[in-house]
Amino acid sequence: MNRFLAKLLFLLSNIIVFYSFSVHSALAGDASKWVLVANNDGIEVMERWVTNDKNVKVRERSGRMNLNCSVEEILALISDASKTHLWMDNVESVTVIKTVSPVEWYVQTNLDAPWPFGKQDMVSKYEVCKDPTNSDVIVYISPNNNLLPKQTNCNRLDTFYAKWEIMPSDKGKVKVIFTTKSTIPPEYPAWAQDPVVRKVFFANLRNFKSILMQS
Repeated sequence: MNRFLAKLLFLLSNIIVFYSFSVHSALAGDASKWVLVANNDGIEVMERWVTNDKNVKVRERSGRMNLNCSVEEILALISDASKTHLWMDNVESVTVIKTVSPVEWYVQTNLDAPWPFGKQDMVSKYEVCKDPTNSDVIVYISPNNNLLPKQTNCNRLDTFYAKWEIMPSDKGKVKVIFTTKSTIPPEYPAWAQDPVVRKVFFANLRNFKSILMQS
């Protein structure tokens, strides 16, 4: 395969992935307006309710920040399982189950979360996609639960979706948006769950930013 054909196939594959995600998002249903729930240390945290494909409202949470580093440094930290515990709170261990390529790998994350959650784990697929029209990069994180059986005395987070949007600006900074959601409604009352999740979510982004600022 010559280099031109290889580049063309890569370009088409990225277009298909971006189009597929846009269609999937559009089919997910109506969404309420984003509400700012935290703004500190240059990090904004937003929340909104979205309607899933079963017409059930679920919470979507997004953190936004501008970083003085390169896209490559951000991707390196996201993909380095040995460093996840440095920025992600309540992580006991992270294991790379399988690496398909530099842009696709599978990870098990074990957590010991605060009340009311307890021990949890996630088995996730990571997929890196580059926008063919600019320098933007998106890392999609989705559940892939068939790779490993569920553990006893551990709650499997099997409906967790997330994405990192990494967008260089013309001012030398990189805008980062980290968005998460579950496709099932909250398991616990909002008064008990929301403060805990917000605190952990914000702390994770602050830790993530701090590591990159030190590098």
